[in-house]
Amino acid sequence: MSISTRNKKTILFLAANPKNTTPVDLQKEAKEIAEGLQRSKKADKFQLEQQWAVTPREMQRAILDYKPEIVHFSGHGAGEGGLALEDDMGQIKLVNAKALAALFEAFKEYVECVILNACYSEVQAAAIARHIPYVIGMKQTVGDNAAREFAVGFYDTLAAGESIEFAYKLGCVSISMAGIPEELTPVLKKKSDFSELDADPSRDTSGSDIVEELSPVVPNARSIAAPPVSLLNLDNPEGSVSLDSPLYIDRPPIELDCYQTILKPGALIRIKAPRQMGKTSLVQRILYHAKEKGYQTAYLNFQWADGSFLSHLDELLQWFCGEITNELNLEDRLGEYWKGVLGSKNKTTKYFQRYLLSDSDRPLVLGLDEVDRIFEHSEIATDFFGLLRAWHERGKNEEIWKKLRLVISHSQEVYIPLNINQSPFNVGLPIELPELNQRQVKDLVNRHQLNWSNQEICDLMEMVGGHPYLVRVALYQVARGRITLDSLLKVAPTEEGPYYDHLRRHLVNLETDAELAVTIRQVINSEQPVEIHTGEAFKLRSMGLIKFQGNAVMPLCGLYRQYFSHRLASPRANMTAVQPPNNQSSLLESNLAAIIFSDVVNSTALSVANQKLTLELVNRDFNIIRGICAKHQGKVLKEMGDGLLICFPESAVKAVACALEIQRSLAQAATTLPPSHVLQHRIGIHLGEIFSFNNDIRGAGVNLAARLEGKADSGGICISETVYQVVKTHLSLNVIDLGMQQLKGISEPVRLYKLIP
Repeated sequence: MSISTRNKKTILFLAANPKNTTPVDLQKEAKEIAEGLQRSKKADKFQLEQQWAVTPREMQRAILDYKPEIVHFSGHGAGEGGLALEDDMGQIKLVNAKALAALFEAFKEYVECVILNACYSEVQAAAIARHIPYVIGMKQTVGDNAAREFAVGFYDTLAAGESIEFAYKLGCVSISMAGIPEELTPVLKKKSDFSELDADPSRDTSGSDIVEELSPVVPNARSIAAPPVSLLNLDNPEGSVSLDSPLYIDRPPIELDCYQTILKPGALIRIKAPRQMGKTSLVQRILYHAKEKGYQTAYLNFQWADGSFLSHLDELLQWFCGEITNELNLEDRLGEYWKGVLGSKNKTTKYFQRYLLSDSDRPLVLGLDEVDRIFEHSEIATDFFGLLRAWHERGKNEEIWKKLRLVISHSQEVYIPLNINQSPFNVGLPIELPELNQRQVKDLVNRHQLNWSNQEICDLMEMVGGHPYLVRVALYQVARGRITLDSLLKVAPTEEGPYYDHLRRHLVNLETDAELAVTIRQVINSEQPVEIHTGEAFKLRSMGLIKFQGNAVMPLCGLYRQYFSHRLASPRANMTAVQPPNNQSSLLESNLAAIIFSDVVNSTALSVANQKLTLELVNRDFNIIRGICAKHQGKVLKEMGDGLLICFPESAVKAVACALEIQRSLAQAATTLPPSHVLQHRIGIHLGEIFSFNNDIRGAGVNLAARLEGKADSGGICISETVYQVVKTHLSLNVIDLGMQQLKGISEPVRLYKLIP
């Protein structure tokens, strides 16, 4: 649709920035849009109207009064929660997708385009697009600058007489041209993309129209967080997250992809993740979303099945049909359909086709959870999963089977031998649940009403990563006042800590598989990601103990590295008695630690020129460095002429944060000094095994840190890949990959990274 096909277009600019949200410069956006329209050759073709601090009622009235062709909302979004308008007190009022879709359906005769310039507004855009030809939303967090660049680029193009689709493309290009890496955030939804079934307004819902006021989470972004949960209603972290719990954290775009896919005829979604990563919680939300659309749903967990059912296909399929019948509250008619000489698969197909799918005109969504249990019985698995694949294929062409939608979840890799044309695990929408990132963990911390600093969040993530269950256990214990964060981090990798049952379960599984135990020991003892046998790698990943780095693997988090390094270690792996030259007994103790090795650049030449001044300057800088190290809980072990050896027990994040502050502080101080009084320092950082001996430390980890220092720029930092893999999700870094490098005295090449402070 070209914007020039009508005589004059009214653009209605609606803005809301409630008091309890992050301030964003919406006036600048409106001003730049207006200036762009005025400078265009077709300025007389547009009328820009503005409405500020809009409430739900004012939004409706403004559209009614102005009857605009284009409606532009600028402000905050909360994903499934809705768009953040204002109430009479200027606080947040969230309006969800259902209400917005109904509003724009009423005005579909003249509104041709809607722009939702707010974070996570794709879900509202999809709902509105069932009634409006073009709708633009944001699929994730969008920064204020990116949102403004998109809007200006969009309207500049529109005012040049181009189509809405072309204006959308140029809006995205404008983000790129401004050097902002968010050009993929805006998404265009078209009415033509939705079927008649999807367009049925009675099937649209996303919960209540208005929810309580929220607090901001992401700075400089147009999004808001979910409300914190009352400590009285704090869910126990065991099991799935209930549908009404505010503790479920979306992992965009996964949820939206699933919600959109399940509405498609014959859809199949397959969710894979280790145990306790949130598979069941996601399956239940997909089913709930489908149910709210008017679909029939049935949830089936294969852990419910008696062991005897898994030994015989006929019994398994009868149990399968019976459970689904019960979930749908239908009469059990298995006896009627389970007659004759037809095989079990044919009887099951007939039962679905002639009864379960024919009983209602509504689509049927099956949530099949924990299907791993069938993997242990390869012959049964081949027939059962082959049947699901056959139904999915029939759903491409046969109307009755288009009504069947499947959601399958499993933890393990599919190691059973399935014919590629008979497996449901290579079709449909694949979903692999990732760990929570730092922003999502911060969101979850806020929802537990914990006022933590970024450093405390980093400390937690260094121990448990972004594993949803491990994070929730920690937050639950601290929020309940049962333990402090510092105490939790000390006892976490021990059997005294709150992860005792979780860790013991993994330990028992490893101890019953000698090869797997040897493999995980190899992984946790390595300072760098290592390549292991594919079979063991898949098993350990299915257990959730490791993560992949290319073809290599490393422990998922510090918790597993520390716990299993003790529980699976050989008897003399951690402490060895030695006899020093003076015949006095001593102990050589090994630990995992991050090592900083610093050095002054060109110190020899400086000392030759003025030794006294150089020593004074070195001491001055050392005092600064010592203060910063103490702040980050590092320990300066010794001075080596013009260099320092600093240890951070098991905390690469603190080591890197400390190094960055050191270089930044020294650089800032240098701006007020004469050039002759400025020293340049290089820093190398490595995470590895060290040996404590008579108040000294030794080992390959120390040697490697020293070699890395020599690769750093003046005033710069060089880190090993081991350090980078640990800190990359915890700190905001300006990093350059230096590739594989051969270091003196180190047998294998090491991948290095340069940090720019």
